[in-house]
Amino acid sequence: MTAFAKAADLGKRLQRTFTAGAETEWIDELLADASSYLRGEIGQVVFPRTTSTYTAYPTNGREDLPQHPVVTVDAVVRDSVGIEFTYRPGRITVDCDDPCDVTFTWGYETAPRELTRVACVLVSQTLITLEAQLGLTAGGLSSAQIDEFRLAWANAGEQSGMEAPPRLLASLRRQFGRGDVHVSETDG
Repeated sequence: MTAFAKAADLGKRLQRTFTAGAETEWIDELLADASSYLRGEIGQVVFPRTTSTYTAYPTNGREDLPQHPVVTVDAVVRDSVGIEFTYRPGRITVDCDDPCDVTFTWGYETAPRELTRVACVLVSQTLITLEAQLGLTAGGLSSAQIDEFRLAWANAGEQSGMEAPPRLLASLRRQFGRGDVHVSETDG
């Protein structure tokens, strides 16, 4: 899966140049990990732009599309024949509940700047512990000292490494995920 950022993006933010080869590959791998973590927290892939086809099982003629943001609904087909549908943001409606194949295009063409920024922040805070040879996270440590150099965490390293604060994750879910909205169907 394509990462939200590349080593050059992180280098620009840190005013640091990563050497070509092994170091750049290592940073790119960490950025891919950060992007995967963010996708899991958001609950959506969001980038890169993709066209997908899947078999839908509408309920009361309604089918919520599984990925956002939706760019286009390209086709809705039942038994190899195109059927009429109505698109509304995030969903389609069709004439019945029989299974149909939906082809749609979704995702951002370029990674959203906010997701690039957060992926870089996650890797940056992970680099602190990695470069101090403490591992991927300092969870459980309140401080570490090597000669005259000392690192300290107010929260015992709880949010060191690839861990984003709950408030930031909630904001990202609202902005790029399906949000905190829950739809319930009622009769009558």
